[in-house]
Amino acid sequence: MPVNRRRILGLAGRGTLAALGAAVLGGVGSRTYAAAVSRTHFRALVIGSGFGGSVAALRLGQAGVDTLVVERGREWPVAPRRHDFGSMNGVTDTMFWFRRTTRWPALPPTPVRPAPGVMEVSEERGLDIACGAGVGGGSIVYTGVTVAPPRRYFERLYPAGLPYEEFTRRWFPTVRRMLGASPMPRDVYRSMPFTHSRLWDEHLATAGFRTSPLDSTFDWDVVRRELARAAPLSATVGESDFGCGNGAKKSLTRSYLPAALATGHVQVRALHEVRSIGRRRDGRFRVEVRRLTTGGAVLGTDEFTCDMLFVAAGTLNTNRLLVAARERGDLAGLPASLGTGFGDNGDQATLRSQTLRFHGGSQGSPCASGAFLPDQFELPLLAESWVLPAYHALPAIVTFSVTVDTDNRGTFRYDPRSGRVSLSDWSPEKSAAAARSALELSSRVIDANPGTLPVTLTTHPFTGHPLGGCVIGRTTDLEGRVHGVRGLYVLDGSLIPGNAGGANPSLTIAALAERAMAGIIAQAG
Repeated sequence: MPVNRRRILGLAGRGTLAALGAAVLGGVGSRTYAAAVSRTHFRALVIGSGFGGSVAALRLGQAGVDTLVVERGREWPVAPRRHDFGSMNGVTDTMFWFRRTTRWPALPPTPVRPAPGVMEVSEERGLDIACGAGVGGGSIVYTGVTVAPPRRYFERLYPAGLPYEEFTRRWFPTVRRMLGASPMPRDVYRSMPFTHSRLWDEHLATAGFRTSPLDSTFDWDVVRRELARAAPLSATVGESDFGCGNGAKKSLTRSYLPAALATGHVQVRALHEVRSIGRRRDGRFRVEVRRLTTGGAVLGTDEFTCDMLFVAAGTLNTNRLLVAARERGDLAGLPASLGTGFGDNGDQATLRSQTLRFHGGSQGSPCASGAFLPDQFELPLLAESWVLPAYHALPAIVTFSVTVDTDNRGTFRYDPRSGRVSLSDWSPEKSAAAARSALELSSRVIDANPGTLPVTLTTHPFTGHPLGGCVIGRTTDLEGRVHGVRGLYVLDGSLIPGNAGGANPSLTIAALAERAMAGIIAQAG
């Protein structure tokens, strides 16, 4: 059946990837559809549909490669007239990936029913690691900031074979264009829910720090409809961490993934959780998955096979899969460096009170601006205006910082008794320099703005930007090919050497994946 690209992308715009997939396969109930969904062997298989996996899916599809994408989480279609996601203001079972109690910064512990929710929070030793679980991966739950690291830190972190000029000329612009990233428009910035954004800028300017607008993947037209009360409120009331069901966020389900499906060579199967990977005697990779219902029940297990395996399950789960495969002997040849070089991207959050300026009782979640401060503190850092919904009705302002820490790293190790892979050696000391830098910035801003005070944020050590473990140039070559295992590729945040160099990592992850896929396709593997 010929693929009608215009129709496919129109379906994606309405947030119906499942309908889009059915349109490509020939329609639910047809023979072609039944044959397609019953297949278990593919030329390429991609684990995960986040920034790396979505890039891989699109470029493989465009090259005519028969590809399956498996995603453990649900598809969350755009629902302009209802709330599909839970939030800190309305906790639901679907917020967390199989938890019995909520665990999130500033959110009181609340009992929930275990379910395949949109956010996994893994309580690792010394650090909570958060990662998305849904079609679109981290793009569903991140806050949209799309920025590149400064040149000097990029060059300090990456091998010489990854020229910064190549990224700024080609790969970063490609990703920005695909994602539709742009800074917050002035009319949105001047609206009531973003009073906190203007105050943040004013406070930093008074302290002598220059702020600049940051590119974001929020859909400003939807945000404007919220401001006009023509759409359910989401982005303008601080919702982001657990998704924006009204389409206020340009997730990968509106860019890379529908374009991949529109090639006619890619399938996406949601609620397929990969449990193990290995190799069969015939040389094909095997991927064992369990199929889940939206309520979390296990429907059964399947084994898929492929010739090319792209692991893009996110830093936490890519390390879990590959370290376990090495230690159990399921996949021969995996390098000893696998599992090393983990970092938390220097993530830190600080709060301060504001002089009482009314912001309407809630604060908008999109980040308007940031300040990169390379030399003022112990570590270089990018400070961003932020929101924690638990505080947004209070006269408080949040700063989120990502610091350039090139020293502190951790390791994922396998425990044969439990059969689990965990972060084995993280401690508060490894985040201490980042914390000191963020607190010193907060103190400087408070001192320069009379009437403001520090607000204590009590939370577990936490990162939403886990990076490393399959470090590019060490565990893989410069195009994500895993050393020692032909046909195995890694394309996600685990390629980044523990720190994105003073940036939120989404742009760099996707740019590394774009560059890798160009090389892989050009060289046919």
